[in-house]
Amino acid sequence: MSTEHRTAIVNIFVRKPLEIDEPDWCTGHSDPRAGYKVDISHDGPERIIAPRGQVMFKAFISQAPFASADRAIGLYVEPDLEPQTCTPADVNQLADDLIEAAAQLRVLGRQLAEILAGGAV
Repeated sequence: MSTEHRTAIVNIFVRKPLEIDEPDWCTGHSDPRAGYKVDISHDGPERIIAPRGQVMFKAFISQAPFASADRAIGLYVEPDLEPQTCTPADVNQLADDLIEAAAQLRVLGRQLAEILAGGAV
């Protein structure tokens, strides 16, 4: 666990950059202009969940510390599934893939729980 206090400087539409606290798990801010303070988000590394090489989900830990509503740290999960008509064998394979994807999501959920408990990931 890192005890070093980190900050980042993010340009917003004001006269000067805004210095903000940055959590250890944040990968940085690729876009130097957030636009408005409420647009600032901390994002962890993107994880691709792809059983058998088939992308099913993208997920990363995220927080919008200045959001007008929910400021909590959470796991952002984006499904990346194409609709399909399945044979019985396809359904069984899809079910197996979902079990594998669920296991990977649970790992990310445990990492999130550790962050929320004050630990570093």
